[in-house]
Amino acid sequence: MYIIDIQIVIDSTANVPEEMLTAHANLRVVPLQIILGKDEWNEPELTTAELFRLAREKGVHPQTSQPAPGEFVQAFAPAAEGHPVIVICLAGGLSGTVNGARAVANKDFKGREIYVIDSCTGAIGAIKMAEAALAMAAAGESAGAIAEYLQRMAAATRTLFIVDSLEYLRKGGRIGGAAALVGSILRIKPILTLREAKVQVLDKVRTQSRAISRMLEELSKEDSLAYIGVVYEDEPAVVEEMLTSIRQRYPDIPVSRSALGSVLGAHLGPGVIGLIFQSKV
Repeated sequence: MYIIDIQIVIDSTANVPEEMLTAHANLRVVPLQIILGKDEWNEPELTTAELFRLAREKGVHPQTSQPAPGEFVQAFAPAAEGHPVIVICLAGGLSGTVNGARAVANKDFKGREIYVIDSCTGAIGAIKMAEAALAMAAAGESAGAIAEYLQRMAAATRTLFIVDSLEYLRKGGRIGGAAALVGSILRIKPILTLREAKVQVLDKVRTQSRAISRMLEELSKEDSLAYIGVVYEDEPAVVEEMLTSIRQRYPDIPVSRSALGSVLGAHLGPGVIGLIFQSKV
């Protein structure tokens, strides 16, 4: 493995596979925190299943915290030695992480080559951006060109998801345009999307199966797909059926699955199924 000049930083909500970290010396994860009462963990230390189990046992609602400034200072240290740094953050509509990264870059590394990208998505969507950045860096592309391409990827990415309850989004203050659904959640299955830095309602249906079908309808509106990703908290049988349907419809499109990390789990609650896809740029 040789050292590549450009450093890629990604926050822990992407749930980066360990093998990906091992394969790339220039990839670093900055952790967010999970808080349950008086107890706190870095996100990679706690799975989503463990989070919900402990939340039930303790009888407390999970909270999250964006990375401490010191985490970004450490991650950005190569910039002080002249190495460009590209930072890929969870959608600003779900976390203040992107603003925290920009604040540290502007305060402690002013004039250094640091590019902070709002992925406008999360999970597999952010991982795909990291994969693209790593490949471009290995091919000798400049950090500026990589950052510009990632911005285009972010603009071309759509994020849809269904939740069992809006309670987690409501308590976390991230409900956005879905606020009007509070009180009617028992009678509908909302399909939510990230739009204009907020959680918005795409559609309202009655059942999980109809909600999944409705999400898949959105795929047909894209002329040229770069990838399709399914993100889930549980429900393996439902997810497998969904993946089989997608692969049958789109045999030539890369399709992947990814477990939801505990921070996004704390925001969205149990039973989440997400669909993240990007048109070619």
